[in-house]
Amino acid sequence: MIEPLATQQPLLPSRPEQGRALLVVLTVMAFLAALALMFANGADRLSDRWTAQLTQSSTVQLLISSEAQRETQTIATRDILRAAIPEARLTLLSREQSAALIQPWLGDGTLPPDLPIPGVIRIDSEIKLPIETLERQFSEASLKTVIDDHSRFSGQLKQTVGRLVLLGIGLVALIGLAATAVSMFATRAGLAAQRDIIHVLVQAGATDGFIAWLFVGQAARRGLVGAALGAGFAVFVWIFISVGPGQGSVGWRGIMDGFTDGVALILLCTAFAVICAIAAGWSSLRQLRDERRRA
Repeated sequence: MIEPLATQQPLLPSRPEQGRALLVVLTVMAFLAALALMFANGADRLSDRWTAQLTQSSTVQLLISSEAQRETQTIATRDILRAAIPEARLTLLSREQSAALIQPWLGDGTLPPDLPIPGVIRIDSEIKLPIETLERQFSEASLKTVIDDHSRFSGQLKQTVGRLVLLGIGLVALIGLAATAVSMFATRAGLAAQRDIIHVLVQAGATDGFIAWLFVGQAARRGLVGAALGAGFAVFVWIFISVGPGQGSVGWRGIMDGFTDGVALILLCTAFAVICAIAAGWSSLRQLRDERRRA
C-alpha cells in the first residue's frame, strides 16, 4: 500500500513557544497603537462637534447703567439684534438667570437688589455675526455691550486638540519603531536558531535573497495576525467607551465614525505587517551577507 504523502511543511518552521511569545508582544503593541489612533481621531471629531456648537452660539452682555433702565436697554439691544440678524433665534436671560451665571465668582451670598447685573442675550445663528456693524449700532444707541462669539475659545480648543492628535500620531509612530526593533531581533534570533536549515538551503544553491524572503513572509504573517488581534481588542474597548450617552465622549457617535476608524485600523494593520516584513528582510539579508563575507 502506498503511504499518503506527508503534508508539506514550511522551509522555516517556527518554534511554537517563541512564536506565541512574539505574537503576544506584537498584539499588545498593535493594541496600544490602535487605541492611540482611535483616540486621535475621536479627539478631532469631538473638537469638530464642539466647535460647530460654539460657532452657532454667541452671547451679548449688556452693561446695565441702573436697574430702572434694565428693561428699556434690553429691549433696545434685542431690537438692534433682530434687525441685523432676523434669522437668528434670540433668548433673553432674566435677571435671576444672569445672576446665576456670575454667582460662582461672587460667592453664595445674596446679591443686593439694586446691583446692576449685566443683561445677557443668547444668539443662535448658523451665519457669522456682523460684529463690527453691531458694535457700531450699539455705540450709536449708547448701549454698552460686549459681544462674545466664542472665537477665541474655539481657536484655543482647536489648538489643544491639534496637539493631542499629534501626540496620538507620535505614539503610533513610536510603537511602529518598537515593532521594527522587535521584528529585527526576532529575525536575528531565528537565523541563529535555524542555522542548520539555512546551511542546507545554502548548500542547495539558495541565494541570500531567497532565504531573506522566507523570513519576510514569516514576519509579515506574524505581524498581520498580531495587528489584527490587537486592533480587534482595541475595537471592543472603544465600543465600551462609545456606549455612554451624550456628546462629550471621544467614542463613536454614529456609523460613519466607526467606518472611518475601521478604515484607519485596516491601514494600521497593513502598515504593521509591512513594517515587520521590511525589518525582517533587511535584518536577515544584512546578516546573511555579513556571514558570507566572514566565510
